[in-house]
Amino acid sequence: MITDVLSNGTRTWTGFVLVAITQLGLLITVALSFSFFGMDFAPFAVVAIICLALANTGLTVLYLSFRSFKESSRRMRLLAEMNVQVNREILLNEDIELIYRTILDYLFSIFDKAKMGSVLILGDDGYLRFASSRGHTEDFVEKFRLKLEDCFLYQETGGSIKETRLITHETFARIFTMFPPETWEYQSVISAPLFIGDRLFGLLNLDSDKPDSFNDEDVRIVERFRAQIEVGLLAREHYRSSIERYHVDSLTGLFSRRYFEDLFSATLDRAGRYNETFVVALFDADGLKYVNDTFGHLAGDQMLILIAKAIRASCRKSDIIGRFGGDEFIAVYHVAGTEMIEKNIAGILSSFRAKPVSFGDKEHRLSFSYGLARFPEDGTDLDSLTEAADKRLYAMKTKHR
Repeated sequence: MITDVLSNGTRTWTGFVLVAITQLGLLITVALSFSFFGMDFAPFAVVAIICLALANTGLTVLYLSFRSFKESSRRMRLLAEMNVQVNREILLNEDIELIYRTILDYLFSIFDKAKMGSVLILGDDGYLRFASSRGHTEDFVEKFRLKLEDCFLYQETGGSIKETRLITHETFARIFTMFPPETWEYQSVISAPLFIGDRLFGLLNLDSDKPDSFNDEDVRIVERFRAQIEVGLLAREHYRSSIERYHVDSLTGLFSRRYFEDLFSATLDRAGRYNETFVVALFDADGLKYVNDTFGHLAGDQMLILIAKAIRASCRKSDIIGRFGGDEFIAVYHVAGTEMIEKNIAGILSSFRAKPVSFGDKEHRLSFSYGLARFPEDGTDLDSLTEAADKRLYAMKTKHR
């Protein structure tokens, strides 16, 4: 690409040199004609000079148009690259900050007059905060917390935020600036809203300290790019929502059975390769039918949530726990002895007995039965391990009854 640019530049300058030599030759010819023919050649000389001036004017206009076309082509190429790269980052990258940095990097490549840039995210409290910035100091970013009603775009549109706007230095005479930059003043700003569906997600800003740094064409470019970002963000939200539904049980917040089985396969593979051990635990809530029949199904859901929360709190970060069925939970304790697990579970049951929960005006003591199975002594796959754990769970449940 660099070679092509240098080659194009060489050809351009060669063309200008040839034109200059031709014009110089024409002027020399006119001068020699004057010396030979005298004033009789004056009309022809005037015509020649006028033609030369017109030619230079035409060449100047052509050159400026060529520069404008090249700049427009450069921007369009970068915009196309940016759309592809940013949408790829939005859909495939877990690091949302990297996505915002990519957006700003491309925009600064297109708009070289921008001094500062930012992606601001609107929180549930109605305040805008930096998600990514370019040119701002860390101290400024850390302290920045701007109410939506105080931002430039809100003031410029009277709260009707719908599209990208150019805010000029004349406008800043009547706009309130809550957070002025540290060493300069806003003179020209492009501010674009980011929506996910109908929800205002945040703002994308390009700032300059020089008047008329941006124009209407710049606004149209940012507006087109904004639309692309919004499509990507909406797709990301739908994708992540689908993944979350696959990963997480909606009631308890534990892993779903399907996702737990995927994680268990990885655990089994690792244990086989590194000769590790682990313990599978099955839990079954005691008295769920009684709670549902006596206090209602909302109370039964609350009972499952409390038990799931207590079991999850007893697990380490390396352990995995999921909802196995209606009132059953399953956990994998990595490289752990059964004695330690039994002690942790006993502590949960003891806390349930000591502090009953209230359903309406009545109290109920939560409880659950459980069974443990150790890999590889009790089984070498999920079915054999859960079967062994289920037998011990059933024995405990029978005892509880």
